[in-house]
Parts: sequence; structure tokens; C-alpha cells
Amino acid sequence: RAQVREPSTRRLHALVEKTPDTMGGRGGRGFKRKGGDDRVLKRDFKKGKRDNVWDPSKERGGRGGGNGAGAYASYDKTNEKFEEYYKAQKIVPDGEWDDFMASLRTPLPTSFRINGSGKYAEDIRDQIENKLFAKVPDVVDAGAAAECEPTEPEVKPPTAVRWYPDRLAWQFNYSRQQLRRLPHLESIHEFVKRANEYGSITRQEVVSMIPAFFLKIEPHHLVLDMCAAPGSKTFQLLEMLHGGLNDPQALPEGFVVANDVDIKRCNLLTHQTKRVNSPGLLVTNHEAQNFPEIKSMGGRTFPFDSILCDVPCSGDGTMRKAPDIWPRWTVGNGNGLHPLQLKIAMRAAHLLKIGGRLVYSTCTFNPIEDEAVVAAMLKQSDGALELVDMSGEMPNLRRVPGVKTWQAWDKHGKHDAEGRPEGPFKCHPTMFSDAESDALPLERCMRVLPHQDDTGGFFIAVFDKKREMPAAPEDPNKKLRGPITVRTELTVDTAEQRVSVTLTLWNSHDLRALREAEANGPLVPEKELLLTQARGGGRRGADSRGGGGGG
Repeated sequence: RAQVREPSTRRLHALVEKTPDTMGGRGGRGFKRKGGDDRVLKRDFKKGKRDNVWDPSKERGGRGGGNGAGAYASYDKTNEKFEEYYKAQKIVPDGEWDDFMASLRTPLPTSFRINGSGKYAEDIRDQIENKLFAKVPDVVDAGAAAECEPTEPEVKPPTAVRWYPDRLAWQFNYSRQQLRRLPHLESIHEFVKRANEYGSITRQEVVSMIPAFFLKIEPHHLVLDMCAAPGSKTFQLLEMLHGGLNDPQALPEGFVVANDVDIKRCNLLTHQTKRVNSPGLLVTNHEAQNFPEIKSMGGRTFPFDSILCDVPCSGDGTMRKAPDIWPRWTVGNGNGLHPLQLKIAMRAAHLLKIGGRLVYSTCTFNPIEDEAVVAAMLKQSDGALELVDMSGEMPNLRRVPGVKTWQAWDKHGKHDAEGRPEGPFKCHPTMFSDAESDALPLERCMRVLPHQDDTGGFFIAVFDKKREMPAAPEDPNKKLRGPITVRTELTVDTAEQRVSVTLTLWNSHDLRALREAEANGPLVPEKELLLTQARGGGRRGADSRGGGGGG
């Protein structure tokens, strides 16, 4: 029986006690910068039309007009459309707009949380707080910061995240110049990288740590993370699954299903979560909007107690760590993702058991991806979902309530629900606010703004399921996926002496489920064979032993 493995405390203590001289620099062994090259097949390396010569203009700084001397190009952190759009949405409280924009233009602090709980986690916290973080003021007072440039920010010790329990999450913000000039700060940075590899801590954005706390996970829960990669939230869910056990040697009855649509990101997800060494993890590769019901061989279904829907989004809440979003931000980014986000969230609601909890989250400020999706979920659920008021939870977390009205824009500007544009820039009907959405308790949603606690941007909505969801309407334009079977229906009219035949294309799995429901049990082998046997291979007479391939 596998057990949750905690890294060696002795090894961690030795790492904390290493001096800056022994820690090594950034290019040290095992910490080389990894590129983003996705080429894996032979055809990816075919000789192109470009000459195999070095181009100095494409060196560091070559993008965006760099000087080519090793300096990285800085992005223009202005976008008039961005400011115009979000001023119109009124997501920022009055008088805070300038602080909001100024915060977006500053780098995101490095943050991490200490894995596990109890005495082991507290021991790690005390070690890094007393032996690493406490020395930062002494280093600065000793005159190491006297050579800093006037425009360089003040060197401050790492700070504990105010709302995280037991001070087990920390963040700091040091520039590259400060890391090069102050060896002790470099040692802190190296510690974070190495302890993350050992599994003692997890590097994770502060706002990304929030959703897992609202799920209220218990050891017997079946949990689904629908869009799990890269896996930092999944790691949290596994910790919470094990954390409710009084006996550290015991294993939880529940498990976590971590799903992602991208197979490469599933590999990253596996790498991230294997550090917890938990047997209660299942990684799947599937479209979240079409995630199937999980059934055992005996026909038992597994509805989920808790589901996390951290859906794909336009990501403008991550501008502080991804400044390349600034020049390419448009209102169309969020508009294009809105239908997919709604499909994923509604699929999660169908998979959730009655009495279960669903958390919907994004890392964008856009109400089209946030409140508009929540409003559509409440309308389509017909009372099966309740939007939960979480304002009393985590009181030290600074946030603003959700907005009740918003505007739908495209590249041509603002549009009203009555005058939706036609053609290729048509807006989806669920993007618009109306009197019905205005009556919904959307203020129970929460939005975290970057200037409130020196974090990224985030949106969270929490739902409880009160009863079964209404059946989803069939889309007449939906394309069949998977193995296709022809369903044949014969109708005999004895009075007219006529026989009519109706042929319909079905998904094989759906047709099998329908026939099992009609038979009140599993199909007998003969009927099962009709659904699974492949007839022919597309060539007449391809197999002489089988008497021809046509049938």
C-alpha cells in the first residue's frame, strides 16, 4: 500500500543552512534554463528555406527593438482598448483605477506554499523563516543595498500570505539586479527552486491557491479537477484529501480525477503531482465539456462530491507574469472562449452529485468569461444550482463582489442584446446581461484585483447542487464523435401490407446504453456483437480467408 511520502527533513535542513557561496549561481548544475521547443518528430527537423547563419538581430533583445547586447526587450505595457473596455465594465471600485493599472505594470512576486500540514510543515516554516528570511534586514543594513540604483525598489523580507492558514504560504519580489548583487537573496531564490523539486514546497501563484479552500474536501470525497494542468491546484486537492485523516499512515477512501485535454500538459500534470506520492490520483486525457460518467465494470456510477472548474480563459489577470499579453489583448479573446467555458461548467454541474460543491474560476477580469457564464449556469439549471455566499469565509482575503450588469463588445464596439451584430462577429446570446441576470445574486461571486494584495487577478464562484439538473437540449447541429453505428428500425403496417425501414446514425456507446436501458440490464453476447463487430475494411475481397471484406 502506497503512502504519502514526506521528503527527508535532514536533507531540507541542510539545504536551508547552505551559505550563498555553496548554493551556486543560476547556471548551476541541474538548473539550466529549459527551452520551449515542442519538436519531437523527424519531420519537425526538416531543413527549411532559411540559411543556417547566425543573425545578431535575433539575439536577446532582438524582439521589440532590443540592443542585441544581452538585454531582454521590455514590452509596451499600455493598451487603450484594454483600459476603455474595463472602465466601461466597472469592475474596479471608484478611486482605485490608477492603483489597479499601476499594479498591472509591475512584476508579479514569487510565491510558494509549504506542502503538507501539521508539525512537519511547521518545522519547514520555522527553518526558512528563522534561518533565511530573518537575515534579509541584516544584509540590507550591513550596506549591501547601498549600491542600489535610485529607481530600484526597496529590498524587503519575504512576507507571509495574510489569509493562508498557519503562515504556510509566502511571497517575495526581488529584481534580477538585486539577486545578482545580494548573494543572500540569490540563496533564497535557489532554495525555492530546489525545495520545489524535493517536494517540500510548491511554487504557485497566490490567487491560484484560493479555489481549493472553498471545496471543503473530506477524505471520502470523489473529486474532479476538470482542467487540471499544470497541476498545482491538483496537488492541493490531494493534500486536502489526505489532510483530514487523523492517522498519517491511513489512506483516504476518496480519490482525485485530474483531467486535461492536452496530452503534453497531462505529462506535466503527472510530473507535478507525483511528488505527493498518493494512490488516490487518476489522470485522464479528455475534453472537459464531454467528460463521461465514470462507471465500474459492475455498472456502479461515481458522481463527484467536489468539482473544480478552472476553465481556459483569456488570462488577462496574469499580465504581471506574462507581459506579452499587453500588445495582443483584444475583446475577441474572451468572446471566443465564452461558449466553451459555459459548456465545461454545465458538464461539471451534470457530473456533480446532489449536495456536492462546484467551484468555477478563471484568471481573467472579463465579465463575459465570469459573471455572464455564472448567470447562464443559474438560468439553465432551473434552480438545481445555488450560488453560495462566501463573503464570510477567509475574512483576511481582500476581494470585490461580482458585478450584476456588464457590456458585450466585439471589435466594432459595444452591442445591445436587441441589436446583436450578424455575420462573423456575432455575439453569443448568453454574453448579454438583462433583467433576469440583474435579479440573480451575482454579488456572491468574488473577484481578486492585483492592487489589493500584490497578486494576480482572479475570479471565483461557488455553487451547491440542490437537485438534479434538467436534461440538456439536443443540439441539432452536433457532430457525431467516436465509433459510429447504424441503428435500423423496421415498421410493419399489416393493413397496407407495407414495411418501412429507418436508418439512423448513432454513437456506438450511446446506442449500447439505450439498448441496455430498454433491456433493463447488460446486453446478451449476440446483441453486443452487433454493436462491436467491425464489418469489412473498406476493400472488397481483401481477406480471402473471410470470404471477402464487403459483407
